[in-house]
Amino acid sequence: MNRTQVPSRRRRGSVPWRRSLATAAAAAVVVTATGLPAVAVDNYPDEPSEAAASVLDSTLFQEALLAAAYSDAGSESNPGPNEGNLNVELLGSELVRIGDVEVPLDEILDFGQLGALASKSEASSPLDAYAVSGLAGADGGVTLDGETEDFGKATVDVLSVARLLGVDGLTDQIVDQLLLEAGAGAAEVKAEDGVILDQDGVGGLGQYRVADLDLSLHSPVIENAASSIYDIGGTIDSTVEDLVNENLDDSALTGLFDAVPGVPTPSITVDSNMQENLFQSVVGEPITSANQLITIDLSTGELQIHLDKLVDNPDETEGGLNELPPNYELIDDTTYPLIAETVHELMQEVTRILIGAIEDSLNSVTVNIAFYEEGPLGTLDVSWSLPLADAVNGDFPEAVNNSTGTMAPVATVLVSTINTVGPALAPILGPVYDLLISDEGDDIFELLINDLKTDAITAPIREMLSPVFDVLAQVLSITINRQVTETAVIPSPLGEPGEVVTSLDLSALSLALLPENEVARVNLGNAAVRISPDGDGGPGEIDPSLTVDPESVAPGGSTVATGEGYTPDSTATVELQDPEGNPVGDPIPVDTDSEGMFTVPVPVPDDAELGDYTVVGTDDTTGEAAEAPLAVVVGSDICAMDPTLTVEPSAAYAGDTVSVVGQGFPAGVPVIVQLRDAEGNAVGEPVTVTPDEACGFVTDLTVPEDAEPGDHVVEAEPEDGSEGAEAPLEILDPGTNPPGECTDPTITADPTSVEDGDEVMITGTGFPAGATVTVQLFDTEGNEIGGPVTVTVDEDCGFETPITVPEGTPPGVIIVDAQPDDGSEGAQTPIVVTEGFSGGERDLTARFEKPTVEQGAEQTFYASGFDAGESVGGFINSTSFALPIQEADAEGNVQWTFTVDERLDAGRHQGLAVSTVQGDSAMASFDVVAGAGFSGGDDGDGNGAGAGDGGPLASTGANVTALIAATVLLLGAGAVMIKRRREISAAFATAMGRFSDDKPAV
Repeated sequence: MNRTQVPSRRRRGSVPWRRSLATAAAAAVVVTATGLPAVAVDNYPDEPSEAAASVLDSTLFQEALLAAAYSDAGSESNPGPNEGNLNVELLGSELVRIGDVEVPLDEILDFGQLGALASKSEASSPLDAYAVSGLAGADGGVTLDGETEDFGKATVDVLSVARLLGVDGLTDQIVDQLLLEAGAGAAEVKAEDGVILDQDGVGGLGQYRVADLDLSLHSPVIENAASSIYDIGGTIDSTVEDLVNENLDDSALTGLFDAVPGVPTPSITVDSNMQENLFQSVVGEPITSANQLITIDLSTGELQIHLDKLVDNPDETEGGLNELPPNYELIDDTTYPLIAETVHELMQEVTRILIGAIEDSLNSVTVNIAFYEEGPLGTLDVSWSLPLADAVNGDFPEAVNNSTGTMAPVATVLVSTINTVGPALAPILGPVYDLLISDEGDDIFELLINDLKTDAITAPIREMLSPVFDVLAQVLSITINRQVTETAVIPSPLGEPGEVVTSLDLSALSLALLPENEVARVNLGNAAVRISPDGDGGPGEIDPSLTVDPESVAPGGSTVATGEGYTPDSTATVELQDPEGNPVGDPIPVDTDSEGMFTVPVPVPDDAELGDYTVVGTDDTTGEAAEAPLAVVVGSDICAMDPTLTVEPSAAYAGDTVSVVGQGFPAGVPVIVQLRDAEGNAVGEPVTVTPDEACGFVTDLTVPEDAEPGDHVVEAEPEDGSEGAEAPLEILDPGTNPPGECTDPTITADPTSVEDGDEVMITGTGFPAGATVTVQLFDTEGNEIGGPVTVTVDEDCGFETPITVPEGTPPGVIIVDAQPDDGSEGAQTPIVVTEGFSGGERDLTARFEKPTVEQGAEQTFYASGFDAGESVGGFINSTSFALPIQEADAEGNVQWTFTVDERLDAGRHQGLAVSTVQGDSAMASFDVVAGAGFSGGDDGDGNGAGAGDGGPLASTGANVTALIAATVLLLGAGAVMIKRRREISAAFATAMGRFSDDKPAV
């Protein structure tokens, strides 16, 4: 292995997983980390793969940080999974060497706030490795998900580090505390089948999480700014007093008292005492800038810079810190100008707060009116203090009378006059009040405040921050999503050699100290894997294998070939060969998925001779092939064994007809089907039916009108004397539930189109009277949505109950399922969850590109009439499956292209395009015909499933529920959940037509 030379950061001593790769592989290797020194796992250099993870890693330390939740694994000697848990107490006691200085770790790094963090490493094969660091779960797992506070914080004392590193430029007069508070990081790296994955689709390979990131500082400059704010309050008081004095109509005010004889002209003074209120409005609590970048607390002198806000929506996304590209440098030459501008905007916010506080504090402005005169026989002393805001609003205090002697009677008249002229003050004081709260008043105060704060606050703080960031740039480099990769150029059987990533070292948050020389680096949230690029089955090599199911088929039948280990996201060719190795039929092209797998039907021609055939699957990229044997045998030899019988329904009334389904009987040998009572006596006449080439049959059996209620059995005996089978059938008492009313259960939903959080009323009919029915919502894959609702069926065999679609349910089609607790037949109906419903009528249309298509070919479903950008879901009925949600184009069109595979039997099928916004839909149909080796079902009356006559959807020729019941018997009890999911899916398909008013129900 050749590798690019990179600066070495190897520590003295043995340090797990942070050394350079020491072994060579059979290819050239490139190390990439956007200019950063390379680090990679190398604890197991002689083993094909390895993994390692830790909560904290640092080149400061002389030995592995086992206390920092470290774990590793090697694919041969120590595959794991292995775990490591954080021990904060031991971590803090480590000694750190910075240059020639050795200091305790807790003097510069504080990990005391970290949560319950852990790591896990596993290397299970040369191609598969896994490493994760994050929160320790209660189940012993490790996860990246969790609340921010659960992770805790790690704090770096940047000021102490700067002084230890000998970086000058910060004095205690500028800043006496500078801390970087980082929410603990988490990382996950996974390699599967020789490929290192991008698990979340953002940020490059692997995935990571970083919580909040703050730079906190304390500065005497900011603390001193509080006194400047107090001085501003005093200046505003003086300004208010001057404005009132200049604009108050004194003559109008004094004229109110001219009618009182013997009263001197009063003195008028103005007092403003807003200073304390204004001061507290600004320093009483921290202030955060509108862009959330800076929080300042003028009362304590503390300033926080929320560094995570520097990257909010960097590419119009919402991930912030957790959707950044690899090796993202958080602080660069644009950081300080942005912060300086934010300080300016923050001071604008101070201005706004002060101006708002002026209006709120105008009751601290008083107009004082005093009447005073001394005489030889007494003194006139009457004063009246009017809070400005109260006076304008008609709320006046009474005058204070301290007069004596002969002036007391005059004072009494004066006080009486004062207490009655209050309402006349509003027109006199109102203009002054209006001036103070008007735009003109705001302009006066804004000019005053801006002038004062610019000189006293803004400029000093901006000047103080500039050297802080100069020093910070020298001392610290903050990298988010730090990735160091190694790649190998590997040979390819076809074309040029390709380059693959063979090693990834991911740190959620990486701090480089003295970054120009990288004296030290601290990494939080680490995970790394290395996989083998050479002859150990590494990337680029494949190991194809092939299986077929079933392994024996009759002429005209088909098997399903499954391939694994082929070239991912590529193509392969499948071919059937006869016993002499000659090709049979045409080669079958198939696409492989992202894991190198494929599944494809392989038909056997009707005229194929019996014998041992071979199915061969060839990788088109490498030419490598795998094969599987296939026996072509007589149909009766395949399944003439272990016969089973199913009766559907399993309970009926006299006169009812039930379906009897047989499987595993000798093909072509007539079978006698007979109903018998509990004593073994025949009830009614027997029915003779002949199993088909697939060794199965379906026949109707009518219960005689005179059959007695009770337990019965239906038996099926082949005429050749071979083994038969039986199944129970209960004959119901006609008096329990009227035969026509408590059978054939159905449910309806009202409404059928809802938003998440809405309630739907479910109405059931035809259920067993008195039974308890469980109503549950499912998605179209059979997964439960929300909790169940139970309801008791009334004597008329019906019920009605509401059920709520849970908040957060994604838009699309969901299934309402109702199941009686007695195990009898249930019912289902679909509803549409939308993002909103406009209620408007639209002309929606749908069509298929091909009216008729062979199995194995492609089909395209088109729909139109939707709104541009509207989300539309597509569904194919019968054996229902969903097509991906599409957004309508500018003309309102959507389309889906899909392969008509084994899910779609020969016959009529329908497609439905449903708006997840409005809930309306369009429907179209097409016919599937059997391709080479495929055959459609036939009901024995010539009504083949491929008739294409507009009749029912594709069928296997038997009652769907009965066939499912037979399948359950064949597969055993373990198939019950499969049955339930298929019932739900089938019900979804059956009822889908109800969403289109102009189409019949399917």
